[in-house]
Amino acid sequence: MFTNHRHHAGLTQEAHRALPYISNTDLTEAKNRALGITRQPNPQALAFGSHFHTAVLEPDQYQRTPQRVPWAQIEDLAAAVRRQRFCRDLLYRGQAEQTHTATHEATGLTVKVRPDLMITSPKTGRVVLVDFKTTSAQDYAHFVATIEQYDYDRQAALYSDLLGAARFIIIGVQKKSPFEVWQFEVTPAPGLIEQGRKKYERLIKAYISAK
Repeated sequence: MFTNHRHHAGLTQEAHRALPYISNTDLTEAKNRALGITRQPNPQALAFGSHFHTAVLEPDQYQRTPQRVPWAQIEDLAAAVRRQRFCRDLLYRGQAEQTHTATHEATGLTVKVRPDLMITSPKTGRVVLVDFKTTSAQDYAHFVATIEQYDYDRQAALYSDLLGAARFIIIGVQKKSPFEVWQFEVTPAPGLIEQGRKKYERLIKAYISAK
């Protein structure tokens, strides 16, 4: 499905965004165009997500800025993640925020991905991908329901196919107290990866048609 895989070691988030390749976000925009949705991203929400990920994945680079975001909430969420032994182990073993590109065989398009964490077994080469999501869900069942609603299945399939991952784990972090931390593994869930693959294949074609 993908060839010519390349790891762009050390690329910053800004440099990643500047690469002229198709991303999962581009596929979301292609979906919105097809549905006639003109909603613009919320800058505050984007800033919240960016600072949360920095606090969790690159704590040495985290610092408050003059931006008007709920800093205490971000720090509470990051602390909730670090209290989880499972998450601490993932963060210890994983490589955070690395850009990868590859060619989508069927269309020849270059696709870019930047998984939150990528863990590669030194013995077997088996790849595990981890993605952290903040959520307003009131409980685990409602969080799981968002997997398809927000196309996390599509992201899981795209990233897993491009990087040859055996597992894709989503860590959901509740935005409000008690700041529950939930884990959901997409890969063994019946039909989710296959469904996500159909979604991204269809949207890549829609992206090409819109050009």
